[in-house]
Amino acid sequence: MKWNKKLGAALLATVILAASSPFTGGLPKAEASGLAWPTGQILPSFSTPASTLDVMNLVTDYKYEAEGTQVGHGTGHLDGNGWLAQTSIDAPNKHMVYGPYATDIPVGANQAFFDMIIDNNTANNDLIVTVDVRDNTNGQILATRDITRQQWTKVGSYERFTLNFNNPTAGHAIEFRVYWYGRAYTKVDAVGTSLQGKSDEAVVFTTLKGLVNKTQPRIYTYDDNVKNEDGKDKWLNDLGIGHTDVADNWSLITKYASEINGIVVYDNAVPDTVNLATTIASQSGGIVAPPSLVSKLTSAPYNLPILDDLRGDFSTKLQVYQYLHDHYWSSLSHRLLIGLNPGIKGALRDYALATGAAVVWLDPSVPAEKTLLQSFFSDMPYGSGVYMGWWPDEAIGVQAASEYGISTIASDWSSNLTVFGGTSRTVNVKPVPTKPTLQNKIYVSLILSDGDNLQYMEHRFKKIWDSPNRGAVPLGWTVSPAMLDAMPGVLNYLYNSATPNDALIAGPSGIGYTYPNSWGNQTYLNSFVALSNDYMSRAGLRVATIWNTITGGINANVGNSFAQYAPSLLGLTGQNAGGPITIYGNSLPTQGLSATYCYSQATIISEINNAIAGWNGTAPRFVSIQSNPWDVSYQMIVNAVNNFSSNSNIVFVRPDTYFQLMREQNNLPINP
Repeated sequence: MKWNKKLGAALLATVILAASSPFTGGLPKAEASGLAWPTGQILPSFSTPASTLDVMNLVTDYKYEAEGTQVGHGTGHLDGNGWLAQTSIDAPNKHMVYGPYATDIPVGANQAFFDMIIDNNTANNDLIVTVDVRDNTNGQILATRDITRQQWTKVGSYERFTLNFNNPTAGHAIEFRVYWYGRAYTKVDAVGTSLQGKSDEAVVFTTLKGLVNKTQPRIYTYDDNVKNEDGKDKWLNDLGIGHTDVADNWSLITKYASEINGIVVYDNAVPDTVNLATTIASQSGGIVAPPSLVSKLTSAPYNLPILDDLRGDFSTKLQVYQYLHDHYWSSLSHRLLIGLNPGIKGALRDYALATGAAVVWLDPSVPAEKTLLQSFFSDMPYGSGVYMGWWPDEAIGVQAASEYGISTIASDWSSNLTVFGGTSRTVNVKPVPTKPTLQNKIYVSLILSDGDNLQYMEHRFKKIWDSPNRGAVPLGWTVSPAMLDAMPGVLNYLYNSATPNDALIAGPSGIGYTYPNSWGNQTYLNSFVALSNDYMSRAGLRVATIWNTITGGINANVGNSFAQYAPSLLGLTGQNAGGPITIYGNSLPTQGLSATYCYSQATIISEINNAIAGWNGTAPRFVSIQSNPWDVSYQMIVNAVNNFSSNSNIVFVRPDTYFQLMREQNNLPINP
């Protein structure tokens, strides 16, 4: 029998409100079955994982970076996080990208994708590129598509173009190609393919994982959207968690049948209904199902009832989220809101279901969507409310949340927080090494960015951290203080495996990514800083990066707040490149990074040379260089340091040591 939404919502609200107030973050169902969310903790804790986890393979994307080593190029050049071809610079009528000749692309229906940028989509509608999928084994073109200028709907950010194809033969070498005609600035981020049927299955099994792990973490998934980043079971092995591969994912529906009340069906015609379905399923003990799998799930051997069927109920995304707000929001915790692109069927969706959070995808650059988003924000606790996931646009989204005292925890592609959130909360922090004697030298601190992003910590970070020569040079690794709640076992592992040259520091801007300059209430800002200080102190993070937009400096009231309410910090870095050293509250040194987001070995070297130019040797100089981990490898950093090995006036130090030296130079206590 179909679940009656209005009656169901009312019943759920009655049950939940009877057990807990939404304003205190209570999660009665979860609390009773393994999830804990104490007051003062920004994210909930899961119970200890089972001794042996079921590991499901949920890989849906075979993705290849355009600037990576797996593909070739006939024209264009490396440009940060992609491969760029420019008119009058690069040769036209050649393939920008071709490869990777992958032999493991599954047979059957696939959807190739090409993530590309253009700099102008309003001029004449010229043919810009032709994309195709080719079987290199036999030379057959499996599918092709011409893309003209005006098919891009935006400029300056990546847009995905898709191409359906059938792979008829297993083991053949498949390549994805981008042919450039030389008529417009065009940049390719990645090419690859998504398995159409697997995407539908991903939402079923990801929400199953959330439902099961809410009671006790028992399921882990391998769904890395970039191949060979963190590996299938590297984290499990390094954390000492037992695991066994599941031969058939569908067997887990039977194994955990007693814990599944039924399915909530979303509407493909209105993609955002998958987010509403996730929220409804979390409250009704169900899992989320696409229309394509309803028949299978409701038939033997599964025989799951339909708790709610959203097909035909809505015609716009605003209707979907207005309904969620009006019928469910009042009964949910207001401490957490999750922003998840409905195109992401897996990843963070298990965490959303397990925590019982409202799931939305609202763009604050669209007035009607911003108004609705603000109706959620206005109920959240100013200073400690958290928005997890990501935004349609980074700066606009973080700004909108900052105005309500809400910080963002980037995590949309986080795969296993329902497991990591149950690992031991004991973190054995290593002390800051003894600093060298202050001299008239140039002190250089190198920092790797993006550690505030939990999905980066789970995936890309692991690959860099596992570099065989890690520890060869001093490096600051940004991490999120929220790992104390979301990934405590991982944070402890980092300390246990760190070398004396590895320093963990806090990413922007404390417990979450926010623009403190945009907080309108100083009292709430002070509370946020104090809460961040508590988390950073317990996580052993003595340096923090503060962002105020991508290039903004730190307002005096913000600097003074950190000086007073974050006394454990040695110093702050600002994102305003080249900013001077400022001492706030006569106690806290702050410096704009000398360079932000270096994207290559050559860029690191160039920025260091720029920053040390003109030094006369009469006083110490302090140079801080930040690099982008999506483009810069550990070896590039080592090579950059080695480039200056013959200059005895340059000393590379950890960021915490860097600020201790800066403090000594400015007559401040070395260890506040």
